[in-house]
Amino acid sequence: MRSIRLLAAATFILALGTGCGGDGGNVQPGGNPVASFTAPTNCTTGAACAFTSTSTDDGTIAATEWTFGDGNTAQGTTASNIYGAANTYQVTLKVTDNDGLTGTVTHPVTVAAGTNTPPVAEFDLPACTAGTPCGFHSGASDADGTIATTHWDFGDTGSEDGIDVTHTYAASGTYNVVLTVTDNGGAPGTATHALTVSPAASQDCTTSGRTVDCTLGITQKATVKITIISQDCELAGDKLTINIAGQGEQTAFFNLCNRNPGEEYVVKDGTGVTPLVFQPGTTLPLRFSQGPQGTNPPVSDPGVRITGSYPNWTLNIDDGGAAGTAGEPDFNDVVLSVQATPAP
Repeated sequence: MRSIRLLAAATFILALGTGCGGDGGNVQPGGNPVASFTAPTNCTTGAACAFTSTSTDDGTIAATEWTFGDGNTAQGTTASNIYGAANTYQVTLKVTDNDGLTGTVTHPVTVAAGTNTPPVAEFDLPACTAGTPCGFHSGASDADGTIATTHWDFGDTGSEDGIDVTHTYAASGTYNVVLTVTDNGGAPGTATHALTVSPAASQDCTTSGRTVDCTLGITQKATVKITIISQDCELAGDKLTINIAGQGEQTAFFNLCNRNPGEEYVVKDGTGVTPLVFQPGTTLPLRFSQGPQGTNPPVSDPGVRITGSYPNWTLNIDDGGAAGTAGEPDFNDVVLSVQATPAP
């Protein structure tokens, strides 16, 4: 009887072992995935550098992530990256399998300097008059990249940076204007044009710093009225003043950008009340002053252009606001009419 009980126990243990280790049991997950890729050897700056994952796993690869060593990343079995500078970068591949396990591998990738086509510097010459701001616009282009810097030399020791800039020539003459641009790969391009600056006419205006002085000749005995025709500007503190010898300074308009079309001002004598009667051969001196400004919007030289002659003139004022933007200076911020009326 004792031998029968031992046989039964052995049979029970064998049955348990078969149930736990046979094909019908739960199979535990396999090991981590093996991240793998071959480092490319033909990478150059400015061109796509291609990468392909050859990673393996006993299950499936669920996610693939690349870190290219220059701050850029990508996902996918295949990926590419454009390097901006020649160097050796540590490229890391991380893969995640369907069980959430990960594997990583890092290889150095050497990137050589590629062929960089230099940018083409190009600009058209504006019509410029001494003492009045004129605008310059860069039409530079780069076939295989972008324009990184734009620099102007105006030929009179003046210079400026930016795609759209303004410059005021103090004297007439011919100046060699040089535009120099640099692309994102560091290659330069230049263009030089000879600019002829016309002399200021007798009634033209001269810019000096933040002020513009104009002189209108009076040929007959007359009184003078100034009228705001239009305004389209945003600066604060701009004003138009008149300073006549023996009569003192008077402000015709203050805060021109906040005035309304149709407003009028009659030039006064020393009393500040009675209209001044100009004698033949005298002049009307006008000064436009740019108010104190910050840097937003950017501000440059103001300017005034005059059309007409005695007894009617039109003053087109550019207050210097929005400097460096396309279309500036537009000489349309404030338009004034100056009218002389014969006096008895």
